[in-house]
Amino acid sequence: MVQQKSYKFRIYPNKTQEVLLNKTFGCVRYAWNSWVSLFNNKEVENKDKHYNTPKEFRQVLNWMQEISSASLQQKERDFISFKKQFFNKKRKKRLGSPSFKSKHKRQSYRLTNRRFAVLYEEKQIRLEKIGRVKAVFDRVIPEGVKFLNVTVSKDLCGSYFVSVLVEENIVAKAKTNKEVGIDVGLKNFAIMSSGEIVANPKFFRENQSKLKRLQQHFSRKVKGSARRSKTKLKIAKLHRTIGRQRDYFLHCLSTYLVTNFDMIGIEDLNVSGMIKNHKLAKSIADASWSKFFSQLTYKSSWYGKELVKIGRFFPSSKTCTVCGWRKSDLKLSDREFICECCGVAEDRDINASKNILKESVRVSTELQTWRDRKTLSKASTASPCEALKVL
Repeated sequence: MVQQKSYKFRIYPNKTQEVLLNKTFGCVRYAWNSWVSLFNNKEVENKDKHYNTPKEFRQVLNWMQEISSASLQQKERDFISFKKQFFNKKRKKRLGSPSFKSKHKRQSYRLTNRRFAVLYEEKQIRLEKIGRVKAVFDRVIPEGVKFLNVTVSKDLCGSYFVSVLVEENIVAKAKTNKEVGIDVGLKNFAIMSSGEIVANPKFFRENQSKLKRLQQHFSRKVKGSARRSKTKLKIAKLHRTIGRQRDYFLHCLSTYLVTNFDMIGIEDLNVSGMIKNHKLAKSIADASWSKFFSQLTYKSSWYGKELVKIGRFFPSSKTCTVCGWRKSDLKLSDREFICECCGVAEDRDINASKNILKESVRVSTELQTWRDRKTLSKASTASPCEALKVL
């Protein structure tokens, strides 16, 4: 199956290349902020607004001629795409007004496939107007892939990266004929219907005391001083470490699941609504359920596995997995589910994961039945030759 996949590598530009990269970030940021300022100007009607093109920017501003024109052109395409989505009335969720980009946050720009080249033997990547930049290739991009674009970025710690987007033929993983239901939580990150329990590492909580101490030091430093900048860098590096630890944990778990199970059942949780609870917001954000579900979604699609999401109002914790009896007065403090009908006593979360699996199997079966009926209906209205192709 042909899918889009990105490969991210660390690059080490020299002093001259750093200056050129920072100039490119600044020019792209300047163009975007100019368009956003005009877009948010309500005194001028939309039909009368004239957005400068990259060519017009370069004609007026000589310092923009030092960078690649492709970076400005790509940012212009992004802005045009945003305007189409902003005025699209068919969107379920309306977009808000665009925001300005700050030089104190993450910087990035993008180049098309003809504006860069990956040089494995020289351990370099060639970027237009920047030249050959030293890169560390911890992974090898397969041969025969189609290069789409590259995103050059700079994080808050001052490190530079490139993310190469390619079209790759991803091979599906072998079938295992196993199914699993997963119930996520805060004490334990994932409880599986097979009885496996994955503890919640709580990376942010583990580093919270260290982060608090650094932020206290930062608050005492004089604004504009060198020590304030050094402390700010330490805070950024600690946040980056926490994020990398969390990403590594989530990638390992999601890869394990799609490798060992053919069907994975999860709940369609309203994480954005749950995180509004100020008592649990920090713990939910630290667990990063949304990122975990997102990884399961695209990895299941890549490797030919089935991911089934059941309704968020399904009473998985209140239902007996044996007889189906429902305990409507179950409290959050009740960590053991005891069925008053058949007498089964089981851990609350394991009982919920088994119910999620049963409901996922039911939903999957109904979806497959619906697909079969739709295929047969198309075949019945088609010509004999087309019907044979469908069947």
